[in-house]
Amino acid sequence: MNLYVLGYGMTEGSFKRRGRHEIILQILENAKDGARKTGIMFKVRLSYSQLEKYLNHLKAAGFITEESDIWRTTEKGFHVIEACKICQRLMKEA
Repeated sequence: MNLYVLGYGMTEGSFKRRGRHEIILQILENAKDGARKTGIMFKVRLSYSQLEKYLNHLKAAGFITEESDIWRTTEKGFHVIEACKICQRLMKEA
């Protein structure tokens, strides 16, 4: 059985699998102004264990920080967001 997750910005009834880059972009965008782990989990539609893995990797890379249970995108993370958006635009143009 394949599990499909409603992608970011998709309409009801239109399903596709999300790639790691898309999930990372969604996490970083949700943490721009600071967010709690549960808020990110529900908005990005990840399980707790999935979110933990992504947050640990993003934190280790310096893209996100945690302070008093609030996760925030770092300056380096904002650069990642911009790079991802540029790549998405280029892919749409191709």
